[in-house]
Order: sequence, then structure tokens, then C-alpha cells
Amino acid sequence: MPKDNFGLGLEGLDLFFSSIGRNVSDEHRTHVTDGPRSANIRAYIKSMSRQDYKLKRNRVYSFFRQLGDFYVADIDEPNKLLKVSVDTEFTPNWLDGVNHAAEMDIPLSIVGQPYRISRHTSLELQGLKRDGKWSRGMHLRRDDAYNQYVFNNVTDISVYNPSDIDLYIKQHLDFKIKFECLQSMSRISLLDEDSNEFIFTDALKTGDIVEIEGHRIKKNGQLSAAKFNDVYPILKGGYSEVYQEYSMNKIKVSTGLKVTFDFRPKYD
Repeated sequence: MPKDNFGLGLEGLDLFFSSIGRNVSDEHRTHVTDGPRSANIRAYIKSMSRQDYKLKRNRVYSFFRQLGDFYVADIDEPNKLLKVSVDTEFTPNWLDGVNHAAEMDIPLSIVGQPYRISRHTSLELQGLKRDGKWSRGMHLRRDDAYNQYVFNNVTDISVYNPSDIDLYIKQHLDFKIKFECLQSMSRISLLDEDSNEFIFTDALKTGDIVEIEGHRIKKNGQLSAAKFNDVYPILKGGYSEVYQEYSMNKIKVSTGLKVTFDFRPKYD
């Protein structure tokens, strides 16, 4: 936030954001998807004089115009980030009886998906340790089974997604599944909780790495989408606010693999 050497300038008061709307395709509700949400920052400008105020106001205007896309987080939930930009004009209003301080609501445009994302990835979030990487309301567990995202030569695995939403990997570039070959093979498969089966077919040798990164399929760092069956897995959200229950994704993978799930949980 732009301030002078005396600490005067823009001061944030609070962050407000709405619930996420829903897009309904027709009256029969055959296709319902998450829609937009609104957000705004409430802030004020404090200065030494009327002239000083106007100089600081101009700095605020320039600051947000030049800032571009940025992330905001509620001070009480510092590890849930919402990507935004300031695209709409705003005008500060004088505080009653003074001409050197003003308050304003700064409207925010949501950039990309409407969800708040975890500051840290699944590989960094290891339960409820006192490491500053988690906040209340992130649905994390102390049980080690809920914090395992690397599996070494195990065919039946359980993966916990602490998000408020199901993660369809194709739609999230910050979601990666990495398969490291521990032996030679001609086929890699992953069958998710909903029976969606990802299959990658190629002559693979020990040490080869195949990755799903959003919609991208890579072999040893090179795009290799032609060698898979165009089926992407889904990692279902592991906490139900309605039933107050936790659940894990039961997944089957090919033998002879080290499998890593690296993603940022997403929240309302």
C-alpha cells in the first residue's frame, strides 16, 4: 500500500467478497456450474493536509492502475488467496468534518476462477503443524493418512483433497500428477474414484517421468499428449459441509510407479 515516511497514505480496513454464484443452463437444471462472485476492499487515505491528501489520492490511483493482477487474502484467513485486479473506477469520500482523510470501497474483478486458492501446495501442507502454512477452515487433518501425497510402488492408494470443490485436473494448471517409472513398462494407468481411467501408452524405461499438468501431458518434460486416451482424472473434495464428514479418494494405479499428487486446494 502506498504510504509516506510518516506512515500516512492508504490503509486497508477490510476485504469483502460474496458467495460464488451458479450458472444454470435451463429450467430443468441439467447443467449447473459455478459462476461469478464479487469482491471489494474497504480502505481509507490519511494525510496531513488537503493538498497532501490529493497527492496521496493520486498515488493510490496510479498504484492500482499499474499493479495489474494481484492476490488478496483476509487477515483472518491468510493462506487463502483470491486473484483479482482493479478494473472499475472508484472515488474516495471525505470523512465527516475533515478534508485530509477519505474512505472508499475499491471494487475488485476476479481473475480466472472464482475460488480462493491455498498459498501452499499439498506437498507443503503437512497437517496442522505450527509452520504458518495453514489457516482455520482449510479442512486439514492431523492423521498422517490424510497428508500423504507421494506413493512408492503402491497400486491401491487413498488421496485426500481438502478443497471445497472437486478438482478436475484438466481445468487446473496448478494441479500436477507425476508418474516416475521404477521399471520398464508400456502402459501407465490411473483409475479415479468415479471410474475415469487415464491411460498413457509408450515404451517407458526406468527413470522416465510422465506428468499430468492441468490439460498438459508430458513425458520427460516434453509435451506428449498424443500418447494418452484423453481422459483426465478428478480428485473429489474430501470434506462435506452438509454432512460434516471427511472422505478420501480411492484410486488405483499401475504397478512399478512412484506417484506424486501436487496441487493447491481451492475454497469458497
